[in-house]
Order: sequence, then structure tokens, then C-alpha cells
Amino acid sequence: MADSTKLFNWALKAAALMLGFRPQSQQQVRTLDQKDVALINLKQKPGASIVVFGARDTGKTELCYRLAEFLNKPTYAVSPQQKPPSWITWIREPDDIFSTLPPDSTLLMDDIPAYMSNKDYAESFSRSMEKVIPMVRHDPQPPEFPIGRCHLIFSSQSSAQADRYILDCDMAFLKPLGLLLQDIERPTLAKIYRTMVDPEFEGQDEFFIKTHAFMLSRTYKGLITFKKVS
Repeated sequence: MADSTKLFNWALKAAALMLGFRPQSQQQVRTLDQKDVALINLKQKPGASIVVFGARDTGKTELCYRLAEFLNKPTYAVSPQQKPPSWITWIREPDDIFSTLPPDSTLLMDDIPAYMSNKDYAESFSRSMEKVIPMVRHDPQPPEFPIGRCHLIFSSQSSAQADRYILDCDMAFLKPLGLLLQDIERPTLAKIYRTMVDPEFEGQDEFFIKTHAFMLSRTYKGLITFKKVS
């Protein structure tokens, strides 16, 4: 039993190390394990949906890369404006994911409003993704459910600009919103920002904003630190 306990404790610390997480103070050491357990549970799921929200130049894409590195699965990215690192397969056309993405992989979907906005409900790609999101834990079943056993990571400047179905997520990472986007944010998320997220970033400099995010899961809510991918 002692060896098992040591192994589990090592796994918890490894999760924190891989994402570059550090406790901000001695008081936060008490909650560090809650965060690590949430991350390990996310990694062990056959599939999950993750969202990352925040204004431009706040480090969203870098956080997505760090999450993909932590999940440690073959990784693909739909990224209209930014070419991903060499270890990530770049998908130029969003529709290509339905024929390209294999099971047991991670898919980054950056700049969501460019191809899956809140005005695209009638588009075939958005309709297909709306079916896929609830099925990510299951085996793919083409042609109706061509994606399965996949970790999806959606990135957007705000939820108000993105298809509402991406909010059906297992975990969220929140960074400050654009100065003039607060008032158009979806009400539920606006309340989370107002009561939890904004106080953590109030008065902080650009470096702090780029290296921190507010992590929201069923078992952990709090600020985390992450480092750039190697």
C-alpha cells in the first residue's frame, strides 16, 4: 500500500510539473492535489471537451499547446492564423478533420469564431461538430459520428462569439476578456468572470496574464501557472 501511495503522489506531482504549475503560496499547497487530480482525471478519460477563453495576446494558444503536450496523444490543430509547432499536424481546412482525425488523439481548434461562430448554426461544419462534442468519449461511428476517443480543445476570444455547443465542456481555462467584450458575454460565463476570474487578474501585468489562467472543473476552481512548451 505504501508503494502505491508513493506512486500516486509521484503521478500528482508529475501532472503539475508537465503543465508548469506551481503553488502561489504555502496556503495553496493544500489545494495543489485537487488541481492535479482533476488534470489526471481529464487525461485518463478516453475523450473530453476543453475550452480556453481570453482576449488576443493573453497566451491562449500557448496554453492549448501545453495542454496538448500534457495529454500526450498525437495532436492535430485547426489554426487559420498561426502555424503550430512541428509536433502538431496542421489541418488547413476545418472540414478535413472528419476524414483525418484518428481515434486516441487531441484536436486543437484555435480561433473558433473564424469557422464556428455564433452565427454559423446552420452551417454543415457547425452542425457536425454539435453532434461530435457529446460523443468524444466513444468510438467513432462514421459517417454520422466520424470523431471519437478524442480530446477537443476549443480556443476563442469569448464564448459570445463562438458556437454555444462548445460550452458543453469537461474543463475550462479562462483568461481576461477584451475590454469591450465583457458586456456581450453569455450571462453564465459573465457571472463567473465577474465573481471569480476578474479579481485574480485585476492590476496584473502582461507577463502575469500570459503565464496564468483560471482553471474551472467540477472539483477544482482556481488560478494556475503554466510555462511555454519546450
